[in-house]
Amino acid sequence: MKRHYPQNPHLFFSAMFFLIIFIGACLAIYQFIFNRSLWLDEASLALNIINRDFSGLTTPLDYYQVAPIGFLFIEKIAVFLFGKNEFALRIFPLSGFLIAIPFFYLLSNKLTKNNIIALISTSFFSTAYSLLYYSSEVKQYSTDVLLTIVILYYTLTLQLNKDRSLLIYAVIGGFAVWFSSISIIILFVAGIYALYIEGYRNKNHKILLPLLFWATSFFIYYFLFIHNHPTTEIMKTYWGKYFLPINPFSKDFYIFLHQATKDTYFYLLNFRGFWFIAVIISFGAIGFLLKQKKYALVFLCLTPVFVNLLLSGLKLYPFSGRLILYIAPLIIFIFSIGLYHLCEFTNRRIVRLPYFLLIIPVLIMFYSIHSKFPIEREEVKSSLNYIEKNKKQDEAIYIYPGSYRPFAFYEQTKIIHIDNPIVVGESHRNENNKYDQDLLNLKGKVWLLFSHVYPSKRKDNEEKYMTELLFNNGAVLLDEKKFRGSKVYYVDTKKPMIAVLERK
Repeated sequence: MKRHYPQNPHLFFSAMFFLIIFIGACLAIYQFIFNRSLWLDEASLALNIINRDFSGLTTPLDYYQVAPIGFLFIEKIAVFLFGKNEFALRIFPLSGFLIAIPFFYLLSNKLTKNNIIALISTSFFSTAYSLLYYSSEVKQYSTDVLLTIVILYYTLTLQLNKDRSLLIYAVIGGFAVWFSSISIIILFVAGIYALYIEGYRNKNHKILLPLLFWATSFFIYYFLFIHNHPTTEIMKTYWGKYFLPINPFSKDFYIFLHQATKDTYFYLLNFRGFWFIAVIISFGAIGFLLKQKKYALVFLCLTPVFVNLLLSGLKLYPFSGRLILYIAPLIIFIFSIGLYHLCEFTNRRIVRLPYFLLIIPVLIMFYSIHSKFPIEREEVKSSLNYIEKNKKQDEAIYIYPGSYRPFAFYEQTKIIHIDNPIVVGESHRNENNKYDQDLLNLKGKVWLLFSHVYPSKRKDNEEKYMTELLFNNGAVLLDEKKFRGSKVYYVDTKKPMIAVLERK
C-alpha cells in the first residue's frame, strides 16, 4: 500500500520552516540596517534620483542608467520623506522582498495545494542569497520579483463573477508595467493562461477587459519611455554575450543554454558545487508534473523562462544574472517540488524517511549564506571615511574613474566631508599609458581611491599599472587600507608642491 504524506505536517516540522522563513526576513532587515556602501551601478542610479525632479526622471537618465518610471518615482518620494541617504533609497526594494515572502507562500500553496511544498519553497525563497542581496540594492530587481509573484497569484485567484476582483486584476497588471521592465513577460504568460481558462473553457469574455487595459497601459508606456531610447544600442553591445544564438542547429545555441542553466543555478540561486544536482531534481519535478498532468503549473512556471530566452534570441532582453532575478522564485518552486517528491519516492520505494530530513537541504543553503553576511560589494564609503579621518588639508585625493560616482553621491549628500583638492581620473580602457600624465603630475602627498577596477586586456589591471607607475617614478607608499571591493593608497610622490592644488 502506498504511503502518502498528510497535507498538514507535524506542528514541529511547520514551526521549523516558519522559523527559517522568519530568519530570512530578519537577514534582509539586518542587511538593510548594515547599510553597505553604494557600488558603481547603484550610485549611478542614485545620483539621477537625488539630482532630478519628477519630470527629469521621465527623460533618459545619465550614466546609461535605465529603470521603470514608477520605480524611480517611488524612490524620489522616499528621498523626499527620509532624506538623501542609502536607507531612503533602499526602503522600497526591502519592502518589496518582505511583502513577496507571504505572497510566495500563498502562491506555492495555491499551485500545489500542499503545505509542505509551500513551506519548503518559501524557506528557500526567503534565504536565497541573490534575493537577500537585491532586497537592499538601489535597483528595481526586488520589485520585479514581487510583481511576478503577485500577478501569478491573482491570476489563480481571479473571480470573474465579481467586478471588484476583475478591477483589482486589471489595476495590478496595468500599473505593473510602470514599475517593472519584465512585468510584460509575466502579464503575457498570465494573459494566455487566463484567456484559455476563462475565455476558451468557461466562455467568460469578461477576461478581455483587464487584458485590454494591460495592453493599453503597456503601449502607452512603450511609446513614452522605451521606443527609440538612446541607450538601446549601447545596452545591446554591453549585454551582447547574454543573447541566445537564434540557430538551434548551431553548437553555440546549446553552449549558451548550458551556460545559462549553470549561471542560474550556480550564481543566481547559489547552489554552487551542487548546481547540477539541483538541475536534475528540477527536471525530475517537471517530468513528474507532466506525468500527473499538472500542465497549468508547468506552464505558469516555465513559460516565462522560454519567453525570456526567445526575447534574448531576438536581442530584446538579455538572459543573465540580475535581469532574470524575477524567475528565481519560479525555479525555486520547481526545485522544491522535485525535492519533496524525491523524498516521497525514497519513502515508498527504498527506506522510510521522517519529515525533518526535508529541512536539511534548506539548512545547507542557509549555512552557505550565513557565512557571507553581512554582504559587502564595493565599500567606497569605508575608504572615504578612512581618508577623511587621516588626511591633511593640503593633500590631494585622486579618484579612480570607477570610484567617482559613489564618491559624488557621498559628497553631494554630505555623508562624507572632504574639502581637499580632488583629481578625478578619466577612463582609458585598454590604454593604460594614457593614465600616465595625470598620475605623474601629482605633487606632494596624495591619497588614491580605487574601486570597480577595470580588468584591462593587459596582464596587469589598471590599479596595479597605476600604482606601479608611481612607485617606479620615485613615489613612496606611506599607508594602504583595503576594504571589500575598494582600496586606499597614501603615497608621497617626492615632488614638492609649488602651490596648493585647486579642487576640480
